[in-house]
Amino acid sequence: MTSAKAGSPRLVFRADGNSRIGLGHVMRLLALAEILQPNFPEQLFLIREPEAVLGQQLREAGLVVHILPYQPLAEEAAYLARQVLHTTDVLVLDGYDFRYEYQNTVRGAVGRLVYLDDLHAYPLAADLVLNPAGGLSTSHYQLRQPGANLLSGPAYAPLRAAFRTPPALPVPPDPATVLVCLGGADPTHQTQRVAAELLALPAVQRVHVVVGSAYLGWESLQAWAPEHPRLTLHRNLPAPELAEVMRQCGAAVCSASTVSYEYCAAAGGLLFLLPTADNQYDIDQYLRGVGLARPFTSSANILTSPEAARLAAAMQAAQRLRFDGQAPRRLRQEFRALLLPPPPFHLRPVVPTDSDQLLTWTNEPSVRQFSFNPTPVSRTDHEQWLAARLHDPNSLLLLAQDAASGLPAGLIRFAVEDEEATLSYLLDASFRGRGLAPLLLLAGVRRLTEHFPAVQRVLGHVQPANVASVKAFERAGFLAQKVPILAGATDEAITFERVTST
Repeated sequence: MTSAKAGSPRLVFRADGNSRIGLGHVMRLLALAEILQPNFPEQLFLIREPEAVLGQQLREAGLVVHILPYQPLAEEAAYLARQVLHTTDVLVLDGYDFRYEYQNTVRGAVGRLVYLDDLHAYPLAADLVLNPAGGLSTSHYQLRQPGANLLSGPAYAPLRAAFRTPPALPVPPDPATVLVCLGGADPTHQTQRVAAELLALPAVQRVHVVVGSAYLGWESLQAWAPEHPRLTLHRNLPAPELAEVMRQCGAAVCSASTVSYEYCAAAGGLLFLLPTADNQYDIDQYLRGVGLARPFTSSANILTSPEAARLAAAMQAAQRLRFDGQAPRRLRQEFRALLLPPPPFHLRPVVPTDSDQLLTWTNEPSVRQFSFNPTPVSRTDHEQWLAARLHDPNSLLLLAQDAASGLPAGLIRFAVEDEEATLSYLLDASFRGRGLAPLLLLAGVRRLTEHFPAVQRVLGHVQPANVASVKAFERAGFLAQKVPILAGATDEAITFERVTST
């Protein structure tokens, strides 16, 4: 096996794309690569027989492209494990043929394995599963890797840069202008039919059709277009230009794929879904189920309704809530967390009999030293505080218990106010110096979001002199900025923030 390089681990992608299977797998990995580049400066893309335009696009994005020989996938997995992969790599797979046997072979050759999935149809050996469709949980999956985690929904959807930041002041959508984009390749060849049905509606004033470089019906589409002066054709648009076209369209007919998410994020409005592949079932069900889209079969009735503009505005507002522009931060946080080992402890709720242990920790000199109130705490005050917290529905206190010895290892607590939670934590002296603090922060935040799913931001305040705690928050993927501890205060703290899913 190739020896691992020093420094940051490589991020290695594996996907295929062409005019037959479409470009969806490759394009969403390209978006993920761009998002994670600050954390993983060395990125490698493994692909079989890419078309020249696609290969050039990957290289222009700063990826090292490794063209794989065509061979059975079982042989490919063994070849990658022997010749290509490093033991510190993070390998990301996106494709329906990379099933459990393939994953299990390459998993032993890398540090972590990530799988982008739309089907939840077979066992997985991945450490992290990413499904852009919402409404899913680990109960939908057969996760064979101990401690495997699932990221689901638009909160973690990798979108290209042009679609990541919602417009500050969105233009009220005009559903008389309609976008048609059934993916870059439209392998089922429905683009022309859909455009013709829309052009037959008197309420539709303009139809913008967008296809990619892999679309095989371009010449036929060009020959048909002159008959329809309300039709504008676009081919292989760069992402910024596609986002601009989307912003002109108050309605859209999209495949239930990444392009539908791009429309929601860049502009929003009446979104009609036309699935073009079996793997689009999850996104189709999710977007329609939460009111962010309607089926294409309803488009004629809605677009010709006097309520079309009102429905478009309502749908746009709902889309903006789900596509909040924070997905890149969440993804960077989760991929940083992926590099950490599993915690050697479990968390349980604090109970009244933990009072003595908590008071001992609270009054330990090193803990008081870095507390914003260094005065020792009396037993009476502590017991009153603990009783109040245990009865407070907006408080969560969790004790970390060492899995091997059963000894109490530390505490993490949260105070919740609406969509924001503030945390503080400590470790027992005998458990310090083992790198457990970031593991405690991550485990605690995950338990917090289980108990308080409405929380969207988690904050932690640290004195700059507390270097160990500063490093712990950074390793756990929190972002930092210096702010006053309290309004009007002269002392400064470093406030760390972690965004959670919407």
